[in-house]
Amino acid sequence: MPSDVLRLGPFIGGLNTSSDPSAVADAELVGCINLELDIDGSLASRPPIQDTTDLAGTWTERIVCIGVGIFSSGNYVIGSNTNGVYQFASGAWTLITNTFQALCMVQYADKVHLIAGPTSANPGGTWDPVGGFTAVPNMAKGGAAVVFKERLFVVPGKTATTFTSQLVFSEPASFDDYNPAAGTTAAPGVNFANVANGDGTKLIDIAVYRGNLLLFKEDATYVLAYETSPSDAVIENISPTVGATQRHCVVSYENSVFVYHEGSIFEIVNYDFNKINVKCRFVFDGSSPGSATRDEDVFLNVIGDRLVIRYFNSIYAYGLRTRVWTQWQSASTDLHNFGPWVAMPSNVSQSVNVEYFAGSSIHTNKKVYHLRDGYDATTFEQSASVLYPIVCSALTKNYDIGASHLFKRLFWWGADVLANTTVTGTATPIVFSFQVLWSDFTNQGTKWDGLKTWDSPLTNASSVSSPVATGSGAQRREIRFLKALRYRQINFRVDLSTGGTTSDGPCRLYLLTVATKVKQTVPKAVN
Repeated sequence: MPSDVLRLGPFIGGLNTSSDPSAVADAELVGCINLELDIDGSLASRPPIQDTTDLAGTWTERIVCIGVGIFSSGNYVIGSNTNGVYQFASGAWTLITNTFQALCMVQYADKVHLIAGPTSANPGGTWDPVGGFTAVPNMAKGGAAVVFKERLFVVPGKTATTFTSQLVFSEPASFDDYNPAAGTTAAPGVNFANVANGDGTKLIDIAVYRGNLLLFKEDATYVLAYETSPSDAVIENISPTVGATQRHCVVSYENSVFVYHEGSIFEIVNYDFNKINVKCRFVFDGSSPGSATRDEDVFLNVIGDRLVIRYFNSIYAYGLRTRVWTQWQSASTDLHNFGPWVAMPSNVSQSVNVEYFAGSSIHTNKKVYHLRDGYDATTFEQSASVLYPIVCSALTKNYDIGASHLFKRLFWWGADVLANTTVTGTATPIVFSFQVLWSDFTNQGTKWDGLKTWDSPLTNASSVSSPVATGSGAQRREIRFLKALRYRQINFRVDLSTGGTTSDGPCRLYLLTVATKVKQTVPKAVN
């Protein structure tokens, strides 16, 4: 009996972890690891991650990258930990100051302004590659800061123990030093505004949006607006329930602001909060490597046109162009546990991809990681000189091929892929048992030594994997998996692998092809 050849995909719906595997849309996936939806409808492998340096002999803990200083002499990644503040350029980290730990930074008037944490004994200061570091005794302290209308605005942050709802701001263009003897007009504590003071929550983060300031408390969000003077500002509550869980949970992208709050990601557009992970419920995995301590359980980053979210031990990515979810994993424990990323501006004249740098989220890991949003001949996944494959996996829904009351026979199935390494296809029938007739043995020409088990003599009800080697260059090809089995519902998984270079990537998955036919009705017993 000839089979019917069906096409599955393209999988433009991305990851759906909220619905039952048999109820998700045909264009959605139950599992999607290290594959991202491209604008052409294919699933392409994510960019590789590498480690750049290991300062185990210098640092006593991991480093947090807090920003990038942009100067005529070059661009400098700024990072900080309890050992001090450092700058990274030309492949090396150099100490700026060891007098305090900076939790955030802003750049203004050709200087990097380093903001000390709210409990720091020493003040922050300014730095530039020519003049070096200068301590500023009266600079405000806090966990997050922005420059808005020529003023510095600082919020206390998660680690603050006093004045936890107080927004501090400077005089115009003079926010380095509040010392009246130096000619400024106000001292610290004079220019401030309380945001829902005494409500039991802290003021965590701040962002500039549509000519105003968004102020994020732990369980609420406010907007601050003024024309000429912050003393005349109006503070209005725009969400009484959604705030920022902690630092690095607020990011901006074009005309939107994204915020993480208690297991959900919200996109703020025109001051409306829209939950974007309705179909992708974050699965809790609190494990960490060995007995190590993870410093950031949750954080957000924009990497290229994607929003990357760490949720404990899981990493999710949201395509900001395609509006679908996927997951990231790494075969390396170190590379999987990266911390918050900062972007190094690209050199437009050389048309190079934007580079990102991050420390580790593991407290005792002193490595620094690098990600280039693209592919070239030298870009690969590496940690401690060991190359790791980027294992990409796509798991479909449970298909009943439009006839849930009938058993079907799978003759073969295939995957339309671009790959240069082994591709493994796994077909898993969702069935406990089914009746086998003597005619089935005759039709298939099965001999006694070819039987499986007494319950399922013709085929096991477990998954069947078929690895197929490709080679001969990264090119698009149809991989056919020749394995017959019987099923009522079935799902398919395709596993591909790439090192990250252009010689074997980005590997892509386009479509699946299934050759199947109805063979038997469902028996009366519930199956």
